[in-house]
Amino acid sequence: MPIRLALIGCGRISRRHVLAMKDLQERGRSDFVVCAVCDANEQAASERADMLEELLGERPTVYSTHQELLAESQVDAADLCLPHGLHHGIAVDCMEAGLHVLCEKPLGVTIKACRLMIDAAERTGRVLSTAAPHRRQPGQRTAKWILDESGLLGTPLSFFHQLRSSAVLASAPSQESGRPNPSQLWGQQPAGSNEPLPEHKRWRRDRLMSGGGPVLDSGFHYCDSLRYLFGEADKVYAVLRSMKSGAPEPMGDAPEDTAFVTFTFKNGVTGSWSWSFAAPGEEAYDVTFYGSRGSLRDTTAGPFSIFHLFERTPKRLETARLECSDGSVYNMKEMEAMHRTSLSKKEEDFLYPGGATDGFSIEIWEFLEILRGNRPAPEIDGWEGMRSLALGDAIYESGLTGEVISVDDVLSGRRSAFQDPIDEHWSL
Repeated sequence: MPIRLALIGCGRISRRHVLAMKDLQERGRSDFVVCAVCDANEQAASERADMLEELLGERPTVYSTHQELLAESQVDAADLCLPHGLHHGIAVDCMEAGLHVLCEKPLGVTIKACRLMIDAAERTGRVLSTAAPHRRQPGQRTAKWILDESGLLGTPLSFFHQLRSSAVLASAPSQESGRPNPSQLWGQQPAGSNEPLPEHKRWRRDRLMSGGGPVLDSGFHYCDSLRYLFGEADKVYAVLRSMKSGAPEPMGDAPEDTAFVTFTFKNGVTGSWSWSFAAPGEEAYDVTFYGSRGSLRDTTAGPFSIFHLFERTPKRLETARLECSDGSVYNMKEMEAMHRTSLSKKEEDFLYPGGATDGFSIEIWEFLEILRGNRPAPEIDGWEGMRSLALGDAIYESGLTGEVISVDDVLSGRRSAFQDPIDEHWSL
């Protein structure tokens, strides 16, 4: 019998989930059916149902509330694609109703919200998986192998990641770069624009709903990737600013457009993450990792590369350059081939089921495999999702207080000044 899924939340990111389901179907891995969709925006829900019918061949029932869906629809699991502040309440309701849950990042809006979700999963015995696709793509799998197993880079020592762009101040994408305006994802309109913000941007400007700005939106992927590549972070120091007005303003209600962050990791690795979408003039991009025997540079340079390391998209393959101290140089295609050669057929199919390389496809397939009993647990379960959130919240805690922050103190709840108003809003 196919696994019965419900798609709860039919905004923009849900489209990527549906395309990933189509990708799995085309690879012969289609023993699942989406039999329900839900969104308070009935038009969005109807449009996503139309898309599912067109791509997967069956139209799901449309619901306007998750309570109605849980009461009337016979489903095994829910794929949550919601604004961040709605994750914990709906996920807990789903698990208490007997559904397994795949939840879009960040897992919860705060650490307390994550703990509610984890407690519900453990209490009900349901699967809770965090949807974070980038570490599951070939680029990051290859980078992980380069850092940990290949010996080509030696011992990982440091990283320097920076991007400087005038995206916030520009009224249009750069004609030289042709890049879209990534800052608009977080509700920042180009200078001089009087257009009202659409709904999918408005909630990102609301810290109580979003949990933060870029550092915890696309930045969640970055934090998760750093943990995947280097293990647990120890401390962070951050300065966050909004500079779109032409003057440096401290972090406040508006999302930050500029960040300077220094990390130390428990394994001794140190690094910096500096970016701005309010830097007029010359643009620059550099994401480089250093080891005792060389450097690994992500040269993909897409609009979100400062957040999505070694990113592969349907329209663009990731690129990279490995330069060793002995003078040898490898590109990403060569590195990926070496990594693939190191894998057994079983290991390769585990990482890339049916040849899939899209992180969304892989995370959905992993979730389904767990429900079938073919895998023991999610790679990014509730605990993993919470730890990646803690790193992002430590950045905000430092930006707010001006202090060096222990990530463990944020994870344990000893430091929570940034999160406290959000927790109070959601009665956590």
